[in-house]
Amino acid sequence: MRWIMLVAAIFGFGLVFAAKTPGLLALGLVVGFVCLFFSLFGFAAARIASTSRSEVAMLTDKDISALQASVRKATQPQSQSQSLPPPQNNRL
Repeated sequence: MRWIMLVAAIFGFGLVFAAKTPGLLALGLVVGFVCLFFSLFGFAAARIASTSRSEVAMLTDKDISALQASVRKATQPQSQSQSLPPPQNNRL
């Protein structure tokens, strides 16, 4: 569909260059810019869809909460056992 819109936009702008009346010129400009707008978003949507992950590869809420719990468990013992002394001011 995006290719059809791109061809229609080219046709619309070609119509602008060949127009003999202002009405035909306006029609060609409208067709050209509208089809160009839709083809631009069509190409952008196709690009995004080609690089996005499928829903099967995404983590579920249960997996995310399990990961968060494991990170919390790993960080709590380290922060309590390795308390650093307060910084000293060594100005001369």
